[in-house]
Amino acid sequence: MPFHLDPRAVQRERAGQTPDAAAQGARQLTHRAVDAHAGLPAGTTSNHFRTRHALLSGVLTHVAAHEHDRGELLAASRPDDLAGALVGFVRYQLGEGRVETLACYALHLEAAWDDHLRHQLAASGAHAFAPLLAWLTAAGSPDPPADLRLLLDHLDGLVFHQLTMPVPDFDPEPSLRRVVAMVSRVTEPG
Repeated sequence: MPFHLDPRAVQRERAGQTPDAAAQGARQLTHRAVDAHAGLPAGTTSNHFRTRHALLSGVLTHVAAHEHDRGELLAASRPDDLAGALVGFVRYQLGEGRVETLACYALHLEAAWDDHLRHQLAASGAHAFAPLLAWLTAAGSPDPPADLRLLLDHLDGLVFHQLTMPVPDFDPEPSLRRVVAMVSRVTEPG
């Protein structure tokens, strides 16, 4: 029997994987904008995501899957090169992953007014960075959640400021090495 791909499944997938529209800001994320960005017939996104809330959840689901993949890559780094892996992560978020990064920030801002989205973001973040939390635990951190928060807050700050007020010769490496050294001092035995 020949392989058959359901066109509605393809349309739903394309409609849900459109962080491009969200990268313009959460308020610009409309059913029409997603249709246009995904090259779908008008009304397609609305057929699959009936409400704005469902649309935001669909985009978040897509962004969260990519965040989890990046979290696993960070956790796979050797202890002596976590800073290097984090530098690569920041460069990815500002370069190749810029659209998804902007979409993620737009969703975070929208969550200030949407409790359900806030809970969904918290759950997806916990899932995305669980591998890095496990890495910190295995490294002997006395408080892995606090060390994870320190790393993530620093990463978010670097990325946010570079997205909103870019520094021409931006180099995240020195500050990331300092933060990792602080966490490493805490996690080293003795």
